[in-house]
Amino acid sequence: MNSTLKILNLRIFAIAVLVAVWAVQLHGQDAKTQMPIDLNTVMKLAGANNLRVAEMDARRELAIAEAKTAKEWFLPTISPGVLLVGYEGNAQATDGTFIEVNKNSFWGGAAITADWNLGDAVFSYLEAKQDIKTAEYATAAESNRVQLEAVKTYYELGAAQGKLTALNKIVKKAADITRQIEFQVEAGIRYKSDVLLAKANLNHIKIEQSNARWEILSTSNELLNILNIKDDVVLIVSDSVLVPIALVDTSIASYEKAYALRPETMMFQSKMDALAIGRKSSTTGLLLPDLNLGFNDGLFGPYFNPLVNEYSYYIGAKWNIPLGVLFFGGSRKQYDARIKMEQIHLDQAKNTIKREVLDAEGGVAIATEQMKLATEALGYATTALEQSMERQKLGTSLPLEVFQAQEQLLQSEIDNIRAITNYNQAQYSLYIAMGNKQ
Repeated sequence: MNSTLKILNLRIFAIAVLVAVWAVQLHGQDAKTQMPIDLNTVMKLAGANNLRVAEMDARRELAIAEAKTAKEWFLPTISPGVLLVGYEGNAQATDGTFIEVNKNSFWGGAAITADWNLGDAVFSYLEAKQDIKTAEYATAAESNRVQLEAVKTYYELGAAQGKLTALNKIVKKAADITRQIEFQVEAGIRYKSDVLLAKANLNHIKIEQSNARWEILSTSNELLNILNIKDDVVLIVSDSVLVPIALVDTSIASYEKAYALRPETMMFQSKMDALAIGRKSSTTGLLLPDLNLGFNDGLFGPYFNPLVNEYSYYIGAKWNIPLGVLFFGGSRKQYDARIKMEQIHLDQAKNTIKREVLDAEGGVAIATEQMKLATEALGYATTALEQSMERQKLGTSLPLEVFQAQEQLLQSEIDNIRAITNYNQAQYSLYIAMGNKQ
């Protein structure tokens, strides 16, 4: 146990040191400023900075505003003002005769009126209020997707940096071997073709170095885009990304549990609840009357004469019963069809969740086996190269054997990096798939 911890601590220390080395290596290839970034920062920026999450936040704010708009029905309308009325000419009296008139009137005051369609207003507000919850679940679901994408890209960036470090070590070894072969050629022990082959091999590894640098820059740009970082920088992973993490116990992982925790299922269920509320406007809402209320108070009288106060009011209740709704039920059927569609969406979401959980579980299991094999292979390849290089110094091994040992060591280190990266990505995928909150 102590030896395992000691090895782990040494690996973490080595990776921390390599962060500085990566910055130096990249600096020679690119004039951009390097910006160290860790996993916590990635998750925070993915949730706060990403434009897709920002759009979902804006949709949630829109839902809140629509709910406030739906609540405005409760407040009456106030209408202050003045009214001047003048009439000159013929008018018909109550007995049918026409008379010449010249009259005018003035009114100044305020009126308060309210027209309440309770059936629509109440259920529209309740539906809009439920839509806020739907928007919140949608925001949470999008935030999870973006954070998972950001974390996977972060680990890809760490893997690219690890690959570059492995290549740097191989380049150094290849350069040493090339110099040894040059000395042996000068001493007449090796053929000139051997040193030419060694130089060609060295250049091939340097090309792979360039590819690794490009991979780092490309992955950094992808992460910058996800995190919506405007600075023209190259991101440098500062965490120990090549150390396996354990976020979820796969023995207790279950997609059945995930159904109740994932915001996607909550979102579609919330949509169905909102539609069920809206549907009541064409059923229960018909039992509620339209209410009309008005008050009018102000000064009334002829122009330029003493005015007297006039006050009036009205209160009414009326039931509007649309026969078309009762006999054909088109509105109810529309709501039923939309609810059925959302149920289908919910079932589709559950299928997706099940696949994501099972995929992540399988990814963790496979990556665990890969890490074991890669660790063993790395040990074998390291020993093989060391022995080949010793034989090379003695002139008892062919250059091709050393090159093959180098290539195998490089591939073993890359396999090890990829296995750890796959494991960490699968762990985080399972963590999100199970509905865990950030």
